[in-house]
Amino acid sequence: MAYVRVTTMIARTGQEARLEKTMRELSAFYAKQPGYIHGYMLTPHEDAQPRRYGRIGVWEKEENATHAAQLDHALALRSELLRIIVEELHDEYSFIGEPDAK
Repeated sequence: MAYVRVTTMIARTGQEARLEKTMRELSAFYAKQPGYIHGYMLTPHEDAQPRRYGRIGVWEKEENATHAAQLDHALALRSELLRIIVEELHDEYSFIGEPDAK
């Protein structure tokens, strides 16, 4: 079973492009870290209101995700995100993931 982290957020007015750029940088950084299996950058559907962005990261173990999130580059990017999102609408969830049977 894998460790899955899901994060969703809404950009402050006028900050959507900056949010998407920063999230893509964070996703690319995580993809290079030990224990990372795969992930998804989530962008809002054209009809979505509010326009919620997010990411899903799938890791071998929780420790891998925690370690990666505490590296200086990840901390800097996450700090940047806090400046451009509506903080009270930022949610993070953790799960134990089990793949569907084929």
